[in-house]
Amino acid sequence: MSQHPVGINARQQQLDKIVFFCSVIQHGSFREAADAWGISAAAASRWVKELETLMAVELVKRSTRQLIPTDAGELLYRRFSALLPEIDTICSEVEHMADEQRGVISISSTPLYAAYFLREIIAEYMEMHPQVNFRLFIEAGETDPLRVDFMIRAKATNRETEEKDSLLIRRPLLSEPLYACAAPSYLARCGTPTEPEALREHRCLYASTLVGGNRWYFRLDGVNRPVTISDAMECDNSEILRDMAIRGAGVAYLPHSVVREALADGRLKVLLTDFVASRFDINLYYRPRHPMPARCQAFKDYLIQRTEEIMAQR
Repeated sequence: MSQHPVGINARQQQLDKIVFFCSVIQHGSFREAADAWGISAAAASRWVKELETLMAVELVKRSTRQLIPTDAGELLYRRFSALLPEIDTICSEVEHMADEQRGVISISSTPLYAAYFLREIIAEYMEMHPQVNFRLFIEAGETDPLRVDFMIRAKATNRETEEKDSLLIRRPLLSEPLYACAAPSYLARCGTPTEPEALREHRCLYASTLVGGNRWYFRLDGVNRPVTISDAMECDNSEILRDMAIRGAGVAYLPHSVVREALADGRLKVLLTDFVASRFDINLYYRPRHPMPARCQAFKDYLIQRTEEIMAQR
């Protein structure tokens, strides 16, 4: 019994890939099918290759000019594509049997977004839709995308750290600056760094899940100035890092929303103001599903809208 969910996950992955393969054949192009599904062309090609591996047969012949299904690919497309309209109709009929949205929405969220945005948004949504329930997992690391409907992840980005191709659809939720900051008491004791490289001589507080390791990026005159910091404390909770910095423990590199009040009242001071720091991005990820369940589609639209509104109020 314990292995049953794994079997379901594997079957779901194969089914998603088959549906996408049919879209590739219909469009006659990986790129056009990828655009229709909202994923990258590289991810689209990789997905079909994974389907070929799962089925142990070549499905398409690839060339620079055209994409031609093999006999096996033609059979799979012919037999399965005929079922797609019926599957969509059945799903739509089932989802619209009730006048109100109902069911469970599963979300894996980074702690910061959950604390500053998601708890408010979910509470509002539950009040508006009393038959929609939620399962919320607070986690900063990776998770199985088949386990949840949505994943919300945070990442510090700069031009040297581009995101890899993903089979998941990505929608930006918010972007704000990161600040290197420290308490006046720490700066009086240890001095104020004026160049990024000087941070190597300071006690630094960081979250590896936020910045991708112990390298902090700054930019001046179009040139990146990465620095490998001397990590005095690592913690994946941004609020704890902020509080440690306020108490004079070291230099922290944190998003605006986390430190704005401490900066406003002088408990923290921004460092290296001549440099452009990395951006702090929070993105929404989800599997391409056609159609997406109505409850998920409606909540996704509300989530994006309310995040924009909350950011505008701050």
